[in-house]
Amino acid sequence: MASTASSSNPKPDQYADPLATTPDQLAFLPHDNAGPKLNAVIWVLTALSGFVLALRIYCRLSRSNLWFDDMFLIAAWACITVESALLTAMTRLGYGLHIWDFDVMNNMPPLLVLVNVAGTFSVTAAIWSKTSFGITLLHLTNGWVKKTVLFIIISMNIAMGLSALFPWVNCTPLRKAWDMFAEGTCWAPEVTVRYNIFSGVWSACSDIALALLPWQFISGLQMKKKERLGVGVAMSMGIFAGITGLVKVSQIPKMLSSDFADGVDVWLWGNAETTVTIIAASIPMLRVMIRDVAVSRRAYGSSDYHKDGLSSGKRNTRVVTISSGRVGRETEIAKQLNDDDSDKGILEDGHDASKRGCIVQTNDFQIQYDRRDVEKGR
Repeated sequence: MASTASSSNPKPDQYADPLATTPDQLAFLPHDNAGPKLNAVIWVLTALSGFVLALRIYCRLSRSNLWFDDMFLIAAWACITVESALLTAMTRLGYGLHIWDFDVMNNMPPLLVLVNVAGTFSVTAAIWSKTSFGITLLHLTNGWVKKTVLFIIISMNIAMGLSALFPWVNCTPLRKAWDMFAEGTCWAPEVTVRYNIFSGVWSACSDIALALLPWQFISGLQMKKKERLGVGVAMSMGIFAGITGLVKVSQIPKMLSSDFADGVDVWLWGNAETTVTIIAASIPMLRVMIRDVAVSRRAYGSSDYHKDGLSSGKRNTRVVTISSGRVGRETEIAKQLNDDDSDKGILEDGHDASKRGCIVQTNDFQIQYDRRDVEKGR
């Protein structure tokens, strides 16, 4: 199970040897570099997720204060940004080149240090982004759904946390994890890869479960079917993160390839999994902002028109809100209108809303009136 160094062969077997080829054979091998592709994809995804996250934070601060789910999501984006920077540094050492074009003896040790650090940041970013959405659901649910969400959060943190830890404990002494000439032993590469497949599948299934659980309480909301569907879809965007995670898992066995350029896709999909999770976790809050803009235009927008210079008309839209509960609960209703604390104003359960004086029905109507010209009014 362990790899050892010997005096006759000081380089441990977990590092691939450059292929011993003749110049003619080398000419027929591929000499492409996947480094530029890696940099382009990870920075586009990081920038996109950062933009969406910024909109979420703006929306939250415009209505209340940041909460724990926001903090975790910000921390996740910071980690994925650090990981992207480390991956860029790796490409400057030659990562992305095929093993026969890579300077193994000089560049492998510093590259492996960056690989281990980047891997830890990548897994940590994934953990915190999923935990963020889980915290949002904890704030919105109760009963068995809340217990299920709590179990998913804890189990996912443990499973993936071990994946983040393994690069720093799989070799004795630690230095051997990146120094190919150091004396010591390391786990067989298959051990870490197989566990990463397990934790990756668990993580992806957690994303899918967290995306489907909101439908349990959304179905009981007292709102229009179209509105309920919109809330459900917004809360279920995490299913795309789960799909991305499963694609990443399918790429993990490539880490055992003797040509480490094959492992570039693992980093690409790992980065995509976290950035998609950040975007998916931000969509419900962005939906609130978009909905409020639309309602504001519909509710308070007015238009003046003139016809032949004789008359003018205005159309005003008013929104009538019917709420249940005792008189004097305006403050609590206003709090719900502000969608404070993780979108709870929209996703409040309809049955509880009747007890708390929350909004249970909203009707729109339009008032149109014309102003007669003074001379035409007689």
